[in-house]
Amino acid sequence: MIVTVLNAYRYIFVVLVIFLVLVSAVYLRREENCAFYKFRNGQVKTTRLKQQLWQKQLQLESYINPTSVSKTVKDKVNEKK
Repeated sequence: MIVTVLNAYRYIFVVLVIFLVLVSAVYLRREENCAFYKFRNGQVKTTRLKQQLWQKQLQLESYINPTSVSKTVKDKVNEKK
């Protein structure tokens, strides 16, 4: 009788350990997915900001380009006439 009680406790212990391992695996997988999502979201935002910065730099370069400056000056002079 004592042997069957010990076997039952072992069985319950094994089931409990397997259950805890599965629960912890699911928890860790979810945390990993959340961390990956945050990391990837940060990368996408960084890429978008870099693209916006490049566009602004190109606009600035077009504003300070000597040909565009001389064109603007010519247009202003022609408007005054």
